[in-house]
Amino acid sequence: MIVEVPPDLSRIRRTFFAESVRAVSAGVIETALATFAILIAVKVFDAGPVFKSIIIAAPAIGLLGSFGAVSLVGNSRLKASHAAGLISLGSTFGFVLAAAGAHNETCFLVGITIGVGLISMGMPLQIQYLRHNYPSAKRGRLFSVSVFIRAFTGMAVSWGFGEYLDQDLSNYPVLLWVFAGAAAVSGLCQFTIPSEPLRATVRTRSGFFDSLHIAREDRVFVKLLVSSMVLGIGILSAMALRVDYLVNPVHGLELDIKTVSLITGVIPGITRLISTFFWGWLFDHVSFFKVRIAINLLFLVGLLLYFIWPDTRLILIGSALFGLARGGGEIFFNLFVTKLATPEHVADYMSVHTFLAGVRTLLAPFIGFFLVQWANIPVMVVLSMALVLIALFFVGTAAKQSREDELGKGTSGEG
Repeated sequence: MIVEVPPDLSRIRRTFFAESVRAVSAGVIETALATFAILIAVKVFDAGPVFKSIIIAAPAIGLLGSFGAVSLVGNSRLKASHAAGLISLGSTFGFVLAAAGAHNETCFLVGITIGVGLISMGMPLQIQYLRHNYPSAKRGRLFSVSVFIRAFTGMAVSWGFGEYLDQDLSNYPVLLWVFAGAAAVSGLCQFTIPSEPLRATVRTRSGFFDSLHIAREDRVFVKLLVSSMVLGIGILSAMALRVDYLVNPVHGLELDIKTVSLITGVIPGITRLISTFFWGWLFDHVSFFKVRIAINLLFLVGLLLYFIWPDTRLILIGSALFGLARGGGEIFFNLFVTKLATPEHVADYMSVHTFLAGVRTLLAPFIGFFLVQWANIPVMVVLSMALVLIALFFVGTAAKQSREDELGKGTSGEG
């Protein structure tokens, strides 16, 4: 049994306040990738599949680089929160580049890729300081508040930006400057969060490969990684086409900007919003294997409704289920390693997790766009659904392995 000293109330409050403010900025930035980057690429630059795939895969840059960030920070005296703040501030440069060169296709592509990519790089560092600053019994609930704020902000901003661009599409550079400001605020918030140097909590000897060696000894974690990889490729391949499916004449819908904002931003934002605290409660009180299975099933049904029938009402329902699944998926993605890893190895586990997430985030959009280009939407959907079912199988085997480990060694957890 691992016995931990819970963080003091002042530390919890400071972290909670900073993360809540930062969630507003994160909600603004989310709309860049969820809706407006692809919308601008299609409507302004008439972008092809490679251009669109690069934009959708932008978070992969940060996720792939996260193991390097953990290694570098671990070999320095930087506090985890300060290092995460520096990375977030670095993403501001990307959005500034996109805004300053908004009418240049290359500047827009490079800037958006850097801005969205770097904002993801500090994720293992964020989970490391949250692991120490939030008590285990309330971690899911406290984190769900940030998710709620981010979802509400994203929903409101998505609708507002959609109205703004619907009046005049040439206003899009203003959005890019707003994204730059949001990234700067996010970084400044992280600088106010108390944390320790990563070296004090993570034994970093050779970066990613050391982290991989530590994590691979946990068979449950390895099976969950396989499940996440399979699920991610299936879902992200389809999600990459959400906006293109609605606006590209090839698919026959050609919906207006406000309707696209409603479907891709507002509706999933509402369902994500109203379910957030429930998912947080589930994470704290229910087996996270059961939570993962529920999330996978929601993605499966949402995928079917969104892409199979070109009926706006069914697309809206599918989008709502995507938002519901995403609310739980985000909490699971960010916090599940805290259920498996000891406190000193959270960033190690997380760096492996985010690196592999980067791999699938990079590959999935290309798979989705090119599969549709070479075949059609139904073929892409069948492949995605098959991968979701395979992912469910691996979650089941991980749950069985966990029960066997508990019977063989005795249950261990946080105290």
